[in-house]
Amino acid sequence: MKKSFYPVLMCNKIQEEANFFTDLFDFQEIFTSDWYISLKDNDGFEIAMIDSSHNTIPEQFRKQCEGIILNIEVDDVDTVYSRFMNKNHSLILLDIRNEDYGQRHFMIETPNKNLVDIIQLIQPSYENNKGNQELGENND
Repeated sequence: MKKSFYPVLMCNKIQEEANFFTDLFDFQEIFTSDWYISLKDNDGFEIAMIDSSHNTIPEQFRKQCEGIILNIEVDDVDTVYSRFMNKNHSLILLDIRNEDYGQRHFMIETPNKNLVDIIQLIQPSYENNKGNQELGENND
């Protein structure tokens, strides 16, 4: 039986990455060493960072992670977006927008060049919803 599941980002700058999540997403450090930092928020969500050169990682994988998108679903994406515009607008890689498939979102970059997609679910557009119904999906 699973007790926990969370991402661990292999980073070159673990403290900067941890600061990013603590400052902008209200995570708190629950374990800190010079090579590993574990974060948790009040809702129980967890994320961790490990020094990508640490000897606990198999040698062929000792590099900064890339090609990952972390999705963070929020109740009010516009409020989060405004906070980013006031503090870290240079981190925004994809400006806020609505998607036909039912998301309002924007994307930002972490200090270690990972992508974070901040998402609020919205009503899909009529055309997209119609297409899903034609495929036999129920979007009620």
